[in-house]
Amino acid sequence: MRGLLLFLLLFILSCSDDAGTALNLDEEPMEPWVYRSIPDSLGRRYGVRWQMDNPDDLGERCLDAIGLRARFGVGGRVGESDFDQLYPWSQIRRCNISRQEGKTIITYDDDPAFRTDGSNGDVFVRIPKFYVEKYEEDGYEYRVVSANRGLLHPAFIENGKELDAVYVSAFEGYIDSDSLLRSIAGVIPTSNITAQQFLDAARRRGSQYTLYDMRTVDMLYSLIAVEFGCRNTGVIFGHGIADFKQPLEEYWDGHRAFYSLSTEQATNTFVTPRYFKPIITKGSSICICQGDQRNILTFAHCLEAITLTHETHYRFDGPPIDIDTDCFIGNCAQVTNWTETCDAPHFSHTGRANMMEESFLPRERNPMRYRWMENIVGNIWHYLPDITLLDRQLYQCGSIADYVFGGHGGAYQPVGEPLVENTDNGIPADEKGINSWVTTLMTDTACTGIAIGNSYKRDMSSSQAFGAYYYAGNGLCIAVNGGGFDHRSRCNLLTTRLWDAPDMRWHLYGARLLFKDIEAQ
Repeated sequence: MRGLLLFLLLFILSCSDDAGTALNLDEEPMEPWVYRSIPDSLGRRYGVRWQMDNPDDLGERCLDAIGLRARFGVGGRVGESDFDQLYPWSQIRRCNISRQEGKTIITYDDDPAFRTDGSNGDVFVRIPKFYVEKYEEDGYEYRVVSANRGLLHPAFIENGKELDAVYVSAFEGYIDSDSLLRSIAGVIPTSNITAQQFLDAARRRGSQYTLYDMRTVDMLYSLIAVEFGCRNTGVIFGHGIADFKQPLEEYWDGHRAFYSLSTEQATNTFVTPRYFKPIITKGSSICICQGDQRNILTFAHCLEAITLTHETHYRFDGPPIDIDTDCFIGNCAQVTNWTETCDAPHFSHTGRANMMEESFLPRERNPMRYRWMENIVGNIWHYLPDITLLDRQLYQCGSIADYVFGGHGGAYQPVGEPLVENTDNGIPADEKGINSWVTTLMTDTACTGIAIGNSYKRDMSSSQAFGAYYYAGNGLCIAVNGGGFDHRSRCNLLTTRLWDAPDMRWHLYGARLLFKDIEAQ
């Protein structure tokens, strides 16, 4: 990352079936799926557990989750889950949220008025409130979800009041011409602005809007890990759009002499050697820079890729731009709703597209979504406003009204002891092989304690290298989550690291929108 000091904090996990053996959850046999009669979920406790003294334990279902099944959809195969019948999963719904005549209007996706393009409001996913238990027993650590047992997850508490639901944006954030952060289909998510600019763009929507935060990450993780009986989201649904290339000069090995036909033919075209074709695909988003990586000329869509004997010609959209030998190109954040609009789409609420099926790493190159929430890993990192560091001391805020990037003291209270500075960052390219494992996840209700990896292991398999890296050092303070489009197997729901300072920006960094109906309380 060109001299950036990065930090990767957090709880990490892996996966299993009911018997505790390793699974590839998206490649199970295609047996007929027969839904069984499942008892009412009220009072039942659905859990996953893993051995505390074995960082390589893949976990197992426990309590009332034993015997339940869930399968992640891939391409045309529909995802299937017994949890569709069980609360809270059964009440997770996609919707539009709009403001009309001073009132909040929610339109669910079974209404003919529902739209994904923003014409009927932004696209959100409603998560109903639920309770969690986190505890240790007989050498195991447990994560349990229920309708009414344990403690209400703190994502559903604001200023001491309980919320009936939290609304998470279905798409990554896009800032429109009115400087409002939106969740709509068919746009390239906004990136390359500062964290505070994203927060300001969310707040312009009103006091009910803020940015996706660590409390929400932990809430979603609880639902996903229990539903799939698996504590490694990389094994469950892959790593999102995570094996593409940043626009760095060295990727092109001197082949930067693209030429543009924009003046002559009113179109934008550039040429690369033929073997670069897997880096840029038809329909994908691209970034063109000039001189250095911070001087971005355009984010655009690749409309066509024509391969000739020794070179590939790419045509891209947007206003005509001049490209010279000082320009270079790479990928950028991919368009929203690409999961169902790319060449090999996926249409059910949970699954990933199969546009890169021919790749030897298909689990790292395809857009994904969990219950309509697209690319919660991969594509771009998402700024988290509720946690920050000062001199390696972690601080956390539990009120969306008090969120500010770089805050400490006041609403931001210290959590745990200062982190130990990491002076050995391992492989510079951040590839798998250097892992710092979290041996014990936080055992309290949610984000009031975050354990940092403290055991070290090399040569992990790709299914186990799920974001267990971290970088700690003074001066790092702004948290981002989920991984970027170039981070391959590091992209995981719990992969979190720190950015340099509040006034820094990067084209790998963006945000998601969050809505909490605090005015109704």
